[in-house]
Amino acid sequence: MGDPHPVIPRRLATQDLRDAAVHYASEVDPATARRFIDAVEQAFTLIARQPAIGSPRYAVELDLPGLRARPVEQFPYLIFYLEHDDHIDVLRILHARRDMPTSLQDPAEDT
Repeated sequence: MGDPHPVIPRRLATQDLRDAAVHYASEVDPATARRFIDAVEQAFTLIARQPAIGSPRYAVELDLPGLRARPVEQFPYLIFYLEHDDHIDVLRILHARRDMPTSLQDPAEDT
C-alpha cells in the first residue's frame, strides 16, 4: 500500500453527491444529508489508500476495464471510479437501484 492517491470527482459525480444530499435534506433531515456527505468522504479516503478495495463487477458488465464500485457505508449508493497512476477518477455516485448501464454510458464524455 503506497501513498494515497488524490480522489478527483468528475462533474457528474459532484452533481450526484449534491443531488443525493439535497434529497436527504428535504426528504429526511439535514443531519442525514450531512451523514451522507461524511460517509462519501470516508469512502473517498478508503479508496485513496486502497484503490483495489472496490468491486470490479461492473467493469465486466459494462465493458469498462478498470472500473470499480465501492458502496457508501449505511447508504444505498455506489461510488464508481477508475484508478490511474497519479489519481482516482470518480465517475459517478449512484443509488444502488439505478440502471447502471444507462447511468454509466460513455464516461469519457464527462471530464
